[in-house]
Amino acid sequence: MTMTTGSPGSSVFPLTAGTSRRRLLVAAAGVAAGTAGLMALPATARAATPAPAWTDAAPDLVLPWLDEMLAAFAASPMAGLPERTWAMGWMAAWTALGSRRAASVRAPQRRPVFEDAAVATAVHDVLLALVPDQAVRLDDVLSRSLAGLPGGVAKDAGVAAGREAAASTVAARTGDGLDMASVNVPFELPPEAPGVYRLTPGATMLVGTGYGRARPFLLGRGDRFRPGPPPALGTAHYRRDLDEVRRLGGQVSERTEEQTDLAWLDPLSHYVPALRALVGQRTRSRRNKVLVLAALGASIVDSSIACFDAKYVRLHWRPVTAIRFADTDGDPRTTPDPTWSSYLPTPPHPEFPSGHAVTAGAAEQVVTQLVGPYSPVAFTSTWTRGDGKAVTRRYPRGTAWTTLTRENVDARVLAGVHFRFSDEIGADLGRDVAHYNLRRLARGHADTRR
Repeated sequence: MTMTTGSPGSSVFPLTAGTSRRRLLVAAAGVAAGTAGLMALPATARAATPAPAWTDAAPDLVLPWLDEMLAAFAASPMAGLPERTWAMGWMAAWTALGSRRAASVRAPQRRPVFEDAAVATAVHDVLLALVPDQAVRLDDVLSRSLAGLPGGVAKDAGVAAGREAAASTVAARTGDGLDMASVNVPFELPPEAPGVYRLTPGATMLVGTGYGRARPFLLGRGDRFRPGPPPALGTAHYRRDLDEVRRLGGQVSERTEEQTDLAWLDPLSHYVPALRALVGQRTRSRRNKVLVLAALGASIVDSSIACFDAKYVRLHWRPVTAIRFADTDGDPRTTPDPTWSSYLPTPPHPEFPSGHAVTAGAAEQVVTQLVGPYSPVAFTSTWTRGDGKAVTRRYPRGTAWTTLTRENVDARVLAGVHFRFSDEIGADLGRDVAHYNLRRLARGHADTRR
């Protein structure tokens, strides 16, 4: 059976349950920035740009340009996959910081000027290429960013390095298979059978069918860490996780109110505010901040490619199908519930592994290796339930990044859209991809932990 998918102009993005990745990014950014609404974010980013009175103690331009990127997502919601834009912008900035022009700026007091100019220009030029309808705003912010830096050789070299890195990054990523037409291509599902994915209630199309064939940033190929098959039907492991999601993940379930809050969590609600707090630290070097953002973007894209490679190879059925058709799984100890429905909408793509967990595992690995296993800053995550209730969680300094992954693993079970084994294996897949990427990205570069 050949299924149609989202059109190139569709707002349907993979890896989410009923909400696009772009909307999750923008919502998390709006909360983290303390804005009253999403469209207020551009003004917030403008206000954060330093005034034209640069001193050694002035804030750097990494956080303002992170906010500018998030503002672009908010203002242009149809401008392609936001994780690709994020990765390209910060990878370009990282390339600029390691360029031959950087090596030419030898005086330590000039390095911050070079780095600010390089970061602002690189991120600006990538955004300009990918979100051209934001040109007037982006040009204005870049002009004011650069006006705040002292003129001279360091500034000129930084601008040139940023422009060169952005141009080479945009050229290199042309035709990478991460356009919406390539991500969502026709796919023929196999005949219905126990354990095999079929369209879930309410779904009329598949998404992410071509994501696994896209070109990674650093991973090389999507199947490098492809996980083995999920637990077989009839095994104790499968039966245990089936029972858990049946009890806790349904529209009628045993969930507590706190668990219902958690069901709406996504990894970006954690990591956008955490990253903003990290890159806002005066004591953290620009290089470390840019490396964290570059590694995170590249690892989210590459782990998503790995995730969807596995999804469309394993073609595992979703809990709603497994529960409704439990009388076909060959295990007399499982019984069907034809009326069971997941608490959150089940995404229209195969179940194994979990995309949210893959992203959480990748982010956890990046910050663990580049920052340390515990958050050096306090941060607050806020997200909104479908009924409009705002959920706020405060994470103190010293919070283990593994805590965030565990919460995202639990969230997908409580949402009723994944088996726990898919979340746990997904988190491991994300960690593996990020670990591999970091070895490639940071090789030969010093000053990665400060």
